[in-house]
Parts: sequence; structure tokens; C-alpha cells
Amino acid sequence: MTRTLIASLLTSLVVTGSAAASQANPPATQTRPPAQTPPPTTTTPPPQTTAPPPLLPPQTPAKPATPPPPFPADAKVAFVSLQAVVGESKLGKAGSTQMQDLGEKMKAELSGTQKKIADLQKEIQQGQGVLNSSVLLTKQSQLEQANRDLQHQQDNWQARITEFNGQLLSSFSEKVVPIVEELRIEKGLWVIFAVQDNEGSGLAVLAANPGLDLTAEVVKRLDAKFPGPAGK
Repeated sequence: MTRTLIASLLTSLVVTGSAAASQANPPATQTRPPAQTPPPTTTTPPPQTTAPPPLLPPQTPAKPATPPPPFPADAKVAFVSLQAVVGESKLGKAGSTQMQDLGEKMKAELSGTQKKIADLQKEIQQGQGVLNSSVLLTKQSQLEQANRDLQHQQDNWQARITEFNGQLLSSFSEKVVPIVEELRIEKGLWVIFAVQDNEGSGLAVLAANPGLDLTAEVVKRLDAKFPGPAGK
């Protein structure tokens, strides 16, 4: 269950960004004008592609003015907010930065193809009644190929982002889950629940002793084990 929750946190925004990129460009209508008098070509604005958003929204938790409440000595259960662990730990922030960098690379590559599409659309529109039919047919063919190229690039980027996100998930799980288990054994607990702050799958705490929240301790131990700027 813990691995599933982490997967939800690490993938939800990335999938949204990738889906928006692939849906932004509808296939071009393949219209072959007559050899002598090509009809006006309906052009559409170039698709707008946005880079995948950060791994998680920026977390700016308010620092308590007083020390956190002590963990109840007789407690047998506790909980950890995985969303907060990802958002506040060095390891989670490093993953977010890596996803942002990958998104910028995707945006740069797709923008080049989008500009090519926009330029061809403009040339075809302005060439009606000016360029001869063979030139217009050539540009129409180039436009259709550019649209196919853009779709191919979007598909490749979606697969690449999914694969990279899976690698981050695996690395994060391997480092976080042992720390949680270490805490469970150390405190003699029956179970530590994984919860998340926003709506979605997983458990939500309706009421609890605030001392049962071990999130800060998990972040502290995770940063101690992986203190580097890249979370390594």
C-alpha cells in the first residue's frame, strides 16, 4: 500500500503534463488540392505544449513556534504524510528538480517542431493565389509530415517521462520504507499508516494526537542519510 501511495504522489502531475502535451496537437487534415487550383487551406494555431509540472506543488509548511508534541509513550500506531516527506526532504526536492529539468528539455524539442508547423501554415495561407499549385502541394505535404513528427515526439517523451518517473519511485521507496520500518520497530508500534494531505486514494486522519505524526522524524532521518544536494 505504501508503494502505491508513493506512486500516486510521484506520477499524478507528470501524467497530467504529458497528456496535455499529446492532446494539444490534433492531427492535420490531409487535403489534397487539385493540380491547377488548390482550394484555401484551413490553418490552425500551432499546438501549445507545456512542460510537466513539478513532481509536487511547492511545500511551505509553517514552522511551529514551539517544539513538536512528544510521541505518546503508550501508543501502538502512528502515521506519516508521504506527500510532506516528498515535498520537504532533500531526496524528494531533488526528484522534483530532475523532473522539471526533463520537462524543460521536452518543451524545447517540441517547440522547435511547433514553430516549423506554424511557419508552414503561414506560408500556405499567404501563398493562396500567389504560389503555383506544385509549390503549395509540397508545403502541404511538409505540413502533414511535421504534424506526424510532433505526434511521434510527444509519444516518445511521454514514454521517457514515465520510465524516468518509475526510476525515481523505485529509488524513493527503497530509501523511505526502511526508515519507516526502523521507526516502527524502535517505538514498538503495531502499524504506521501512510496518509496524504490532499484528496485522493489513501488514508486521511480525521482526528489524532498530533504526537503520533512521525513525518518530521522521517524527513529528518532521510536527510541525515542522504544529505547531498541531489539527495544521493
